[in-house]
Amino acid sequence: MQARALVLERRHELSLRDIELTEALGPSDVRVQVHIVGICGSDVH
Repeated sequence: MQARALVLERRHELSLRDIELTEALGPSDVRVQVHIVGICGSDVH
């Protein structure tokens, strides 16, 4: 399964990448699709 990921490459540099999700789900696992996110300024420092 493929997904898009916003990756913090280094300080002040983000890139949007297509990534492969290879981990299989177990019988008690769920996969959640995130619709909207935010990045706090302190997360990039």
